[in-house]
Amino acid sequence: KGKHLFERKEAIQSALRIGRLLFNKTHPDYSGMMVLNTVLGGYFGSRLMSNIREDKGYTYGIGSSVVSLSNAGYFFISSEVGTDVCSKAIDEIYFEMKRLREERVEETELDLVRNYMLGAFLGDIDGPFHLASIFKGVMVYDLNYDYYDKYIHTIRTISAEELMQLANRYLSSTDMVEIVVGKK
Repeated sequence: KGKHLFERKEAIQSALRIGRLLFNKTHPDYSGMMVLNTVLGGYFGSRLMSNIREDKGYTYGIGSSVVSLSNAGYFFISSEVGTDVCSKAIDEIYFEMKRLREERVEETELDLVRNYMLGAFLGDIDGPFHLASIFKGVMVYDLNYDYYDKYIHTIRTISAEELMQLANRYLSSTDMVEIVVGKK
């Protein structure tokens, strides 16, 4: 836990990673966390991209992911920013997590995220190799065959209130590990 700086005096950019240990796709909150992650930083129109790239111009790219491993998982945010705006970018990341804990996601934004996720899922099952990957996930995690039906149901039905509850449970700044390589 905590904040870690690996200073490089000659750096003109700093690499940021902020994240925490989490659960894998067998956990009941996994599907909801995937929706929350998409709102925060899981696609090009996400809050992190809108704020830190589009509005502030601190980076070319920023994103977040939820990764599922065999026995656990993790959530992380990743970006590279100029050393002169590193602290400001970190502040904005925590600001966006706080917004998700304290403010309901508006229905128009949630609908956009739902449509994006459902479209991405269709791409994930298009063709034999993609289907094999889906089947492999069922086998590796010992999931029921209705897992993806439940996943789609969560995407379609999760409420702004449920997202706020997940954000309060999993996006607390005190639970995050922060790593900066460069200058802060």
